Amino acid sequence: MRFHTCLQGLFLVLVAVSLSPADEPAISLSDFGVDKVMSGPVVSISDQYKGVVKIEVDSLTPDYATPWDTGRYQGGIGTGFLIGENAFMTNAHVVSNAERIYISMYGDSRKIPARVKFIAHDADLALLEVEDFKPFKGIKPFEFRKNLPNLEDEVRVIGYPIGGNRLSVTRGVVSRIDFTPYAHPRNMEHLTIQVDAAINPGNSGGPALMGNKVIGVAFQGLNNANNTGYVIPTPVIRHFLEDIKDGVYDGYVDMGIQAAPILNPSMRKAFGLPDDEKGVLIGKVLKGSSADGILRNGDILMKVDGYDVDSSAMIELEGQKISMKELIERCFKDDRLPLDIIRDGKPMKVEMVMKPSRAKELLMEEYDKMPRYIVFGGLVFQPIQRNVLAAADISMLDVALDIRDYQEDGGCVDYEDMVIITKVLDDEVNARLSGSVSNAIVEKINGVKVKGLSHAYKLLYPEKMPEYVIIELKDGERPLIFEGKAMEAANKRIFKTYNIPKNARLDSAIPGRQPSRKETSAN
Repeated sequence: MRFHTCLQGLFLVLVAVSLSPADEPAISLSDFGVDKVMSGPVVSISDQYKGVVKIEVDSLTPDYATPWDTGRYQGGIGTGFLIGENAFMTNAHVVSNAERIYISMYGDSRKIPARVKFIAHDADLALLEVEDFKPFKGIKPFEFRKNLPNLEDEVRVIGYPIGGNRLSVTRGVVSRIDFTPYAHPRNMEHLTIQVDAAINPGNSGGPALMGNKVIGVAFQGLNNANNTGYVIPTPVIRHFLEDIKDGVYDGYVDMGIQAAPILNPSMRKAFGLPDDEKGVLIGKVLKGSSADGILRNGDILMKVDGYDVDSSAMIELEGQKISMKELIERCFKDDRLPLDIIRDGKPMKVEMVMKPSRAKELLMEEYDKMPRYIVFGGLVFQPIQRNVLAAADISMLDVALDIRDYQEDGGCVDYEDMVIITKVLDDEVNARLSGSVSNAIVEKINGVKVKGLSHAYKLLYPEKMPEYVIIELKDGERPLIFEGKAMEAANKRIFKTYNIPKNARLDSAIPGRQPSRKETSAN
């Protein structure tokens, strides 16, 4: 299945008008200590619509194919909603790469400047604040429903689809609740509510409601499927709000293991396990992960945080069978997770300290950053990363084994990047280079193992240029050799010909934007 985000706005999902019971549990921003939540009764449903805002964004999308260029400007429309004093929730993909953000109130033509306060690209959520909150004084913020909806529950979604300036409301029912890939980060999946509603551009970031409480944030649709939309549910939203309580978004943690089912009776007998369908085999522990040094290949995982793990890595939580990864998703950076394992036939209790996985960053879409690069002798060096591979038209399959080895064998711990040559800018200095150069991974420069792009720059542009610059490529038949004394003139000529202002960009920070602790993202 292929998913798409509604890149221009909110997502119209279906909801019932009936109010939830008065004693329906609800959560609000105050539960997480993020901001003061305003009080005051909701007079009517139409008054509640005033808390749904239109978001207009001017964004600058970097060009990873020619990383020295500025990129391209474009505009987009999305939706957000008030959840606390000067706190508006929306999707991360609505405000990604934003240069300017404006928020408009329901029934008000004013465009109020806004900025990103927190953003979570791995969960496609963001929290905005406006420069002037006075126009929103007195508007009741939305509250979140604590419990997930049930199948066939009716919902309604409110937003500003493209093609109009007025609010749009659609209704539908919940058709599935399951883990689903999130299109914005590309390589992450989280719990998702599926509804029988189409997603229209301009609807992303709007609230999906049961009665007057939010059950989630509309965010993406399924390609080639009519009336199928997806909502980010409250457990994912709750994780985001809890994470930012300390002023930093750390992102989702990961155990860093590969688990295999133990279903075969002979296999279970060989491990000394009873025929009770409990336990999974640890087949691989990623170096540098939360499990590194705690679990070993061949361990049998029996319990996670006191919950029995069955042979298909499922646990029973709140009366329902769910994937073990849903329990892991409730953990945060530096949480201590107790495990019951069997090692060499002996029961043991261990504990791991949870942390985000650097290994996943390679395959995650990158936003709010400038592409890093080096140009030397017409060769363009870039880190292996999803945006880079897509821009260079390099298939993920072509580097899949290299990425796997890098992830599993500790490359993410020992090295900054994997460096690849993405293109060759034609010039006489590289005209006679033999062998395949483009799409080749760089292993050594002048005999030194390359540990990342910054390290490669120091080797290519040393204080004193060596007689020869020798570049060794992974699986290359022969090295690339440049004469050192010719490189200064060659590089100047290439930079002028291709209008390249700098020989490298090693810092991905966006010029003119001051990094903020509050803008920390997962990737």
